[in-house]
Amino acid sequence: MLPDLTSLALFLRTVESGSLSKAAELSHIALSAASRRIALLEDEFSVKLLTRTSRGAAPTPAGEALAFHARQMLREADRLKTDMSDYAKGLRGVVRLFANTSALTQYIPKALASLSAQSPDIKIEVQERLSSEIIRGLKDRIADMGVAFPGNHTLEGVRCYPYKVDQLVAVLPRNLRITGKTIRLADLLDQDMVVLESNTAMLKLLEESAAVEGKPLRIRVQVKSFEAICMMIDAGLGVGILPKVAAEGFSHELRLRLVPLSDPWAVRQMFVCVRDEELPASVQRLLEHFLGEPLDENSGG
Repeated sequence: MLPDLTSLALFLRTVESGSLSKAAELSHIALSAASRRIALLEDEFSVKLLTRTSRGAAPTPAGEALAFHARQMLREADRLKTDMSDYAKGLRGVVRLFANTSALTQYIPKALASLSAQSPDIKIEVQERLSSEIIRGLKDRIADMGVAFPGNHTLEGVRCYPYKVDQLVAVLPRNLRITGKTIRLADLLDQDMVVLESNTAMLKLLEESAAVEGKPLRIRVQVKSFEAICMMIDAGLGVGILPKVAAEGFSHELRLRLVPLSDPWAVRQMFVCVRDEELPASVQRLLEHFLGEPLDENSGG
């Protein structure tokens, strides 16, 4: 039997404040009642959770483990209350959407804005994740829908629908002399590179492509966003590779030159992915909104 949330909240306040009396005060209960609740928790798990001294209270190793899980449980309980409150106000569905940086920067804001205007009864919770995490999130049921580059990831139990085509371009400072209307990555490998942080699909793609050419990437700066990449390039810190639509949004205000990449891998197919099962109405509605057409359950790749 799980402990009640009130006792968990009291225990967590004790750990965070280092004092049971302070936790009791914050919980608006008597110190004797607080001590009783902690004792019941220790009886429940048959383990000592707190070490009490004249200076206060500190968690035992078991107490630290309980504090970790208590934070998660209380966070989920708060989310549950929020969701139920939204449903009480007329909400008809909540969709947990995971999306990679490319999709989130270029396409999803407008898609969600138009959906919100058409279907205000659907709440979309968006998280930025790597494509590998998106596929795993669908399988683990912590995401309802994802926008990703599935690549070589195992897609058993997942349906994927073609979404947008991502054209990659070289983002260059205007004073860098480049001839021709297109360029290959090989032509840029002697330049310093500004890239996204480690473990992103984009960085892995560039590293693998550079390895084929027999050269490493000369990474000078790693940042967390497309905008930061463009600003670093504008400052003269190197060159970069970005999706065309995203780069165009920054190139007008910055001194940047965009040159399409001619490498075969520079055109990437993006997919909208869902679990291969009957979908809740809210997920089905979001999926069809993204794809711009009604779908039957047997469609998809």
